[in-house]
Amino acid sequence: MPIKIISSCLLMIIVISLTGCISGPGGIAPSTVPITANDSFTIIERDISGTDTALNIMGFIPIMTCSAYDALQTAKQQYGADALINVTGHNKSLTLVFVNWQWVTISGDAIKFQRGGTDIE
Repeated sequence: MPIKIISSCLLMIIVISLTGCISGPGGIAPSTVPITANDSFTIIERDISGTDTALNIMGFIPIMTCSAYDALQTAKQQYGADALINVTGHNKSLTLVFVNWQWVTISGDAIKFQRGGTDIE
């Protein structure tokens, strides 16, 4: 009987030590494209976001990959935006035994703009 209890406890400790969650900032930027003083834009929606997901087995065998670029394109396509301003990125990761999920999220304000020319300094 004590061996079964010890084995069960040891198994739970191993499973718990192989699981975890992490979250961290991915960066900030004023805009996803250069905007000059000659350009004008209209904010079409505030606080939108796009997410891309990755899945790995055993930490290094990729089943799906993710990128910040794909998350940005998802956010822009939702509202037909030309770009995002006030941009932030965020990374999340969840590990359960031998499976790891990762999410990259890009958030910001969606804009439509009109180019007015280039700045020459």
